[in-house]
Amino acid sequence: MFGYFSDGKIVGYVSLIKNSDISFEMNNLSILPKFRHKGYGKELLDICTSKVKELSGNKITIGIIEENTKLKEWYTAYGFIHTGTRTFGHLPFTVGFMELNV
Repeated sequence: MFGYFSDGKIVGYVSLIKNSDISFEMNNLSILPKFRHKGYGKELLDICTSKVKELSGNKITIGIIEENTKLKEWYTAYGFIHTGTRTFGHLPFTVGFMELNV
């Protein structure tokens, strides 16, 4: 888990889970609304990318709300590739899967 702090207050968060020797799943990347559009999310993503490389990994996978095209475009601009979708009966949205080779 990694937190992002601004003036001593946590304003963002992300976590990584090791799936295999080379693949890591990134979860919960979030920035409080009033702190968005300042590059903090990208900095957290950069930290995850560096950590995966440090641990000899070469892939980050994520799941997002497929219908959130703005978020999908943000990850695509960073280099993530859309790999598919899946619906789950307990969720009111489609989960989109993406991955980044690092």
